[in-house]
Amino acid sequence: MSPSTAPQLKVLVNGAGIAGSCFAYWLARTRLNASITVLERSPAPRPTGQSIEIRGSAISIVEKMGLLPAVLARNTTEEGTRIVDTSNKIIAEFGKGSQFTSEYEILRAELCEIFLEATKNMANVEYRYGDYVTTVTQTEKEVQVGFHSGASDTFDLIVGADGSASKIRSLVLSEEVRRNSYNFIGQYIAYFSIPRQPTDTKHWYWYNAPKGLGLMTRPRRNDKTVGCYVIITTPAHGHRDPEAEKAMDEGPDAQKALLHKYFGNAGWQAQRILAGMDSCDDFYMSRAAYVKLPTWTNHRAVLLGDAAHATFGVGTTLAVQGAYFLAGELSKIHSSNDIPAALNRYEEAF
Repeated sequence: MSPSTAPQLKVLVNGAGIAGSCFAYWLARTRLNASITVLERSPAPRPTGQSIEIRGSAISIVEKMGLLPAVLARNTTEEGTRIVDTSNKIIAEFGKGSQFTSEYEILRAELCEIFLEATKNMANVEYRYGDYVTTVTQTEKEVQVGFHSGASDTFDLIVGADGSASKIRSLVLSEEVRRNSYNFIGQYIAYFSIPRQPTDTKHWYWYNAPKGLGLMTRPRRNDKTVGCYVIITTPAHGHRDPEAEKAMDEGPDAQKALLHKYFGNAGWQAQRILAGMDSCDDFYMSRAAYVKLPTWTNHRAVLLGDAAHATFGVGTTLAVQGAYFLAGELSKIHSSNDIPAALNRYEEAF
């Protein structure tokens, strides 16, 4: 198919994270005359997020993008994992290359930045921040979309790559399909950075306290900060902590107050971590969940990454693989009318 005979497509990608930006890259590289808008609800690229890793065939996909050297250059420098007690005594230790620490360990924000840099100068890719989709209406020939800003537009394809708590999922899939798809696992996790101390090593430190509380620190490539994870685990999957739920609804100040209450006497480095939390500028707290759906597609709409199949430990790998597969199936179409069949092939193949 030559560029002159390739179908002209308008594509809306919701979410400028790993899945969305990787998909935009690969779709822009096909022979399709695709005009791709990547919509992100945040007013700017998010600087927050945890350490993530790339494994399996996703490494080869990133290598095909020519971005593997950039990923390696931004490796977190983590050398392994140490599980410790309240006095910092090492109970167990795992070296680099184990299931805990990958050679391709990188901060979420930095991998997003690498993908954004790779796509920002592509003529057929536009990033739009500070807006989000409020309505989706599908016809046989197009997708009609309304935005929070009051604007509206039509597209040939809409892609939901907006994470495990996806709003697009509820707009493009029926209630019956979505029933029981979002599964809260009974954990609340806060992520943020605190100042590095001379005694900090290049290890992931993992401390478990009584009553389902956990504290972790992980190294950063810079010599100024370490990443922190503060975790509340409820007694069972799906069980919700009423105080945590209230704090999640009220916002960061209430969430920080809750963590002070729960972790004030937790031991290990709790006081240092809580003090750092109070002065950090990248605090983020979320509910941990996995997503399992009977289908990811509906006519001209498709879910990608965590919006379709949030899974712990391999979410980044699946996001990169899914983006590559989806762009590959779309590259085979001869007209906009072929989109639903391409989405079905993607779901079957992936």
